[in-house]
Amino acid sequence: MEQEPEASSDKDSKQQILDATVDLIREEGVEGVTLRRISAKAKVNLALVNYYYRSKDNLLGEAIRTLISKFDAAFQALEDDSLPPKERLKMFLKQYIGHLLQYPGLARHMIDQSPVIMGSLHKYSQYSKTMKRQKTLNALREMTGEQNEERLNIMMVQLYGAVLMPVIMYSCGQPDDEGERGAFGHLPPFDDQVDHLFDHYFHKYEN
Repeated sequence: MEQEPEASSDKDSKQQILDATVDLIREEGVEGVTLRRISAKAKVNLALVNYYYRSKDNLLGEAIRTLISKFDAAFQALEDDSLPPKERLKMFLKQYIGHLLQYPGLARHMIDQSPVIMGSLHKYSQYSKTMKRQKTLNALREMTGEQNEERLNIMMVQLYGAVLMPVIMYSCGQPDDEGERGAFGHLPPFDDQVDHLFDHYFHKYEN
């Protein structure tokens, strides 16, 4: 019984470190996060950070998996059968982009450091399920009438690429003298970009 308070304290300290890492990523992006800054943010000794997470990569991987889990709300849009498939997909992508924009550099880091983030094939498999891949394919199938699985996968990859690449480029850019992020700072809002993409990509499937 005497060990319970200590165990609880250990759990609280570990969560405190993870929460501080998530906050730093949200506030400043991945690149500026260091173990010293994390320990200062969490108000714990640096040795304790190393004790619980062993390395910066392990800690960042856990923090980013935590951030990814917060995207579940966006995927719920794919399950709203009261909406037409086109509207489900648009709502999902807009909400997903909104989450990415809250965390500077996360989109690029997810691509650059995917082996670190996932940690193992098993964890990658779990992540793929979280991404609701089949829900996306089902919405595309319902919207287009396409039954060929390979073509549906190509559509999905092209759709994600067209939507997410501007987000990645925007989050990686540096503001210019006018406070804009280069050419991407002059693009329409991301919601408008999604609407424009759907109007052009799926126009032949309109009734």
